Amino acid sequence: MRKSQWVAMALLGSVLSALPVAASEPRTIEDNEPLVMRIIFDDCLGFVQKDIAPFEGLALLPITARGRDMVRARYTENGAIHHLFSDRYVVAWGEDSEDRYCILLTSRPSDEPMMLGVEPAGFPTRLTERADAVGMTENDMPGEFSPLNTMSWRKPDADGKPGLRMVVMPTDGVEGQKIVDAGLIVVAAGSDSSDD
Repeated sequence: MRKSQWVAMALLGSVLSALPVAASEPRTIEDNEPLVMRIIFDDCLGFVQKDIAPFEGLALLPITARGRDMVRARYTENGAIHHLFSDRYVVAWGEDSEDRYCILLTSRPSDEPMMLGVEPAGFPTRLTERADAVGMTENDMPGEFSPLNTMSWRKPDADGKPGLRMVVMPTDGVEGQKIVDAGLIVVAAGSDSSDD
């Protein structure tokens, strides 16, 4: 994926988070950082690096038309696409001529609970430690973990080809609560990269 496309995908999270929250939306978010880390490093990274089927044992539901519309056509034509847990989350994974990818997006509005709560304070540091351990030692963290900052991690490029990379951003929060919903996750590697 070219840098401009990669940044465009990451900015989608900012657009989604700017949408108004539905009045009937649940008003609490439970801290669920272990689940977020599992989705990133076991499910998505496992698929991108080792072709392990993602989201095993988690509730995958048929995709709705609204959910399908959230994902660019290249991702709906070359892999799997589902809702995860409820209509709030859309997941897509597969491989095309450019990338092997695994994506989680938040579909809004939704009355379903926010399932991917994390405490923003310290979360980027913990995420960076995990990313460093798998070779994504380059990062761009312009500020706090918020929908206003595009945070990314990547493995240094080899021979000018994009290697393993990820973006994680919150897409929802509740005013006055110190938990945000980490509702944008993108993990990808160039289709011909050799990230093992």
